[in-house]
Amino acid sequence: MALTANQEIDRLVDQELRQYGLTASAHVYKGGFVGLAIDGYARAFAAGDLFLGLAYEEGDNTSGADGDVAVRVFTQGDFELAIAGLGIQDIGVSVYASDDATATLNPDNASYIGYVVDYVSSGIGIVRLQTGNLVRGQSYTAVGKVDCETGQTPSSVVLVPASVNSNGMVVRSAYAVVAEQFAGSTQDQGIVTLQDTDGGSINITFTAADAGADAVDDVILNGGSDKTLNEAAAGEALATIPAKKGLKAVVTQATSGGTPAGKMQIVVETIAR
Repeated sequence: MALTANQEIDRLVDQELRQYGLTASAHVYKGGFVGLAIDGYARAFAAGDLFLGLAYEEGDNTSGADGDVAVRVFTQGDFELAIAGLGIQDIGVSVYASDDATATLNPDNASYIGYVVDYVSSGIGIVRLQTGNLVRGQSYTAVGKVDCETGQTPSSVVLVPASVNSNGMVVRSAYAVVAEQFAGSTQDQGIVTLQDTDGGSINITFTAADAGADAVDDVILNGGSDKTLNEAAAGEALATIPAKKGLKAVVTQATSGGTPAGKMQIVVETIAR
């Protein structure tokens, strides 16, 4: 309804700190990364979570129900973090977290938390935090690696966490890069399928199918019945991710037989609807 009188709107001057209710049984430690659980409450960060920030204080909801305890979180700022393998040449590169204490340059089984703005020393850098959900029309690029050899891990990896997908997504592009040469009794047998995080197929697959052995850095184009936005023609089924669900890459046919091997790095670009 349109206004008929003046009104006062609270203005939050400080954008650095925000308070989030913790999910039941969650325990967040000061200085730890904080993630958003699928139920909408915060928790100690786990791979695949939407990144909320760095804990300003400890929050212990071990014995509580959802929201019984809240924790304040730094949602922006520059922080000195330990990052394995970081060198001076890594200024400007993306940083990910795999749990509430581990920052890494490796996006596999991890979520984006910011980027390196300065180098302190070997393995130590200044990271500028970047938090928040996706808005409609915003792109989200995900990278993850799976091991296609029978019995090896990871045989699946979450590429897009469900927590960032409020209204559904369109897959703009998808491809794979060979990260370890494929081998086995039949070289061309490693198959990776894109699924939502409930196991529903996105109808996009990647198959190691070179005439010879797929070599490191070979590109594997996507197959399957649905098309990405970049390749679809009018009237063709478009690959989409349902709202409130994430995206994962799953090995659906592994390499086997004599000296089996093979790893794929999956790259998917999506657009929030």
